[in-house]
Amino acid sequence: VITWTTNENATSQVDYGTTSSYGSTSPLNSNLVTSHSITLSGLSPSTTYNYRVRSTDAAGNTSVSGNNTFTTSAAPDTTPPVISGIGSSAVTSTSATISWTTNELSDTQVQYGTTTSYGSSTTLNTSMVTSHNQGLSSLLPSTIYHFRVLSKDAAGNLATSGDNTFTTSAAPDTTPPAISGITSSSVTSGSATIIWT
Repeated sequence: VITWTTNENATSQVDYGTTSSYGSTSPLNSNLVTSHSITLSGLSPSTTYNYRVRSTDAAGNTSVSGNNTFTTSAAPDTTPPVISGIGSSAVTSTSATISWTTNELSDTQVQYGTTTSYGSSTTLNTSMVTSHNQGLSSLLPSTIYHFRVLSKDAAGNLATSGDNTFTTSAAPDTTPPAISGITSSSVTSGSATIIWT
């Protein structure tokens, strides 16, 4: 929005462009006023524009300002992060670590479960990073787990990966052998054979 004032009632118009040759002109506002405001639209983001204002009074006298500039802001970020390198590691009977990378700074979360409905998720890590890791715990042994990763950038654009799987290892064997059928045989005065299963 370009604004200016004049010391008498006059029309409003703006010449503008990416150089001091301008090249574009706003529609003429023929209302005779002293406070002027013209909105320029259809501009390119992250671009420096040159502009000058012009006002013509009721008698047809036109004043044209000197050159001025402004720079448009960057276009809003509407692109979600790109997720790559998804992997599972340090898989045990009850835990696993999920890792991935993104092409821009973003947060970190994993959804997981024994079906593609998932049902569980890790606590959202709001630290903005490109290398992501999250640990899963309290898993069941010898079980196929489905998971997907989620990362949201600072502009709020969310990326969600496709489905991935890993299988937890068997529970460790903590049961000692069961001994039975103990017998002795071939007993002599100096030896014996002991048998069991």
